Amino acid sequence: MSMINVQGLEKSYGENHVLRGVDMSVEKGEVVTLIGPSGAGKTTLLRMLNWLENPDKGRVTINGASVDAATATKKEIRLLRGKSAMVFQHYNLFRNLTALENVTLALTSVKRMDKKDAREAGLALLDRVGLSEKASSYPEMLSGGQQQRVGIARALAVDPDVILFDEPTSALDPEWVGEVLTVMNRIAQDGMTMIVVSHEMRFVRSVATRVMLFDQGKILEQGTPEEVFVHPKEVRTQQFLKQAFLEPDVEYVI
Repeated sequence: MSMINVQGLEKSYGENHVLRGVDMSVEKGEVVTLIGPSGAGKTTLLRMLNWLENPDKGRVTINGASVDAATATKKEIRLLRGKSAMVFQHYNLFRNLTALENVTLALTSVKRMDKKDAREAGLALLDRVGLSEKASSYPEMLSGGQQQRVGIARALAVDPDVILFDEPTSALDPEWVGEVLTVMNRIAQDGMTMIVVSHEMRFVRSVATRVMLFDQGKILEQGTPEEVFVHPKEVRTQQFLKQAFLEPDVEYVI
C-alpha cells in the first residue's frame, strides 16, 4: 500500500478546469516534486491532499485515511488532515507569538502535550532547523529564510506522515533560499515523505526521487530527475525545461 494514493481528482472554477482526473501514488520516504507552468494545477493538487480545498470528484488516501469527494464526512477529513502538515509560501506564522511559541502551539493544541514537554520538544525542533538561538524571537525579528525554517519546524511538530511544501522558497530573497533548501534536504535524508511544488530546479534535480511535470491540469510526464530533465519524452516537457532550467551546462538528450 502506497503512503499516498490519489484517484480521479478533478476541480473546476467556473469554466476553468484546473485538475483533470489526476491519478498519482507516493511511496513512504519518497520526495516527489511537482513542476510545471503557473496555473497548471500544482498548488491546487497540494491543497486538496489535506482537503484545504474540496475536489469536485476523486479520492485521496494518506496512510490509511481516505476521503472521497462524493461522500466526505467531517471525521474523514479530520483524520486525513492529521496525516500531513503543510509549509506555505508565505510562512503563515502567528505574528504575536515567538518562534518557539509558533512551534509549541501545535504540540499543546493538537498533541495535547503539557507545556514543559512541549517547550523541550519545540527547542529540539528549532535546533533541528538551525534556529535554537532564535527561540524567543518574534517573526518580525527574523529573516524570511528564518521564518520559513520556523514554519518547517512547526510542520515537523505534529509528527506527520508527509509534509507538503507549496513553493517554500518563492517568496524569499536569493540569499535566504539556500538555508531553507539545506534544511529540506536534511529532512529528506532523514526519510520524511515529501511532496514539493518548486521552481528551484537544482534542488529538484538533487533531492527529488521522482519529478512530475504538470500541464493543463494533468500529469504530463513523470520519472526520476535524470529521466525528466535529461531524457524528456514529451515535446511540452522539453519546451518547459528549456525555459525554466537555470543550468546552461545541462544537455538534453532528446
